[in-house]
Amino acid sequence: MVSKPTIIGTGLSGMIGSRLTELLSESNFTNLDLATGTDITDPVQVTKALDCPPTTVLHLAAFTDVSKAYEEKDNKDGLVYKVNVLGTKNIAEACAQYNHYLIHISTDFVFDGKTPPTSGYTEIDKPHPLEWYGQTKLWAEEAVINSGCQSVIARLAFPFRAKFEPKADLVRKILEQLKNGQLHPMFTDQIITPTFIDDICQVLPVFIKEKPEGIYHVVGSTSLTPYDLALKIATVFNLQTEIKPGSFKDCLKTDPRPRQQYLRLSNAKLKADFGIEMKTIDEALLTLKDQVAVV
Repeated sequence: MVSKPTIIGTGLSGMIGSRLTELLSESNFTNLDLATGTDITDPVQVTKALDCPPTTVLHLAAFTDVSKAYEEKDNKDGLVYKVNVLGTKNIAEACAQYNHYLIHISTDFVFDGKTPPTSGYTEIDKPHPLEWYGQTKLWAEEAVINSGCQSVIARLAFPFRAKFEPKADLVRKILEQLKNGQLHPMFTDQIITPTFIDDICQVLPVFIKEKPEGIYHVVGSTSLTPYDLALKIATVFNLQTEIKPGSFKDCLKTDPRPRQQYLRLSNAKLKADFGIEMKTIDEALLTLKDQVAVV
């Protein structure tokens, strides 16, 4: 009998990690977090946890609350920096020491969002974060590269899924607000690239098997405004609620936190190298609707 492959993960109880463990039931997962006795910000604990024969390490854990991260701006003693930068550095260096293959999860927020909406960021575009969360995630990418471990960096963008009680993603927030008739005005002058988590979970096994190196944008195949996203969600779920247009630029006048306006990312490299086609937003929403209907 062939034994199941073991994958060591951080953040496996989160929105992406928990879905991955559901879909990859043929794999054995070992979760490293505080509940299982590993604080990733402690290099001694990380080194001890990863002292095992070479395997794949999937690093999902991160401080992702962008607004709270902004409150810690420039604070390298804060939790955001410790988790995103030092935690990643500890993981990467231990992977280098024990010859593990590292899949590091990053974000579209490493870009400043000033690129015109007619083009999408590619993996060779130079990152330039606008705010603290994106800055710490960029430093995390650099920590992975500088560690010398065999690794791939997967940048995600606005991930969403059908069900996850602990945290609502953008799509489910919009859906719930549409149902309640409480949707606030949606930006017509911002571009985002929503990504179906089930698609992400189909890419990661390919990375585990093929062990590519470098950076990949593991993102959806549609970039659009939040306003258009809300219209599509309303159409798919047959909701007749009014959707009011809002202004990204007007929002910036009252919100001190920097925000990216044009986060269109290209997944062309992922398709070229592996033949993987990420769903369009229309395809993803139809699948999500079917999943939401399942009790």
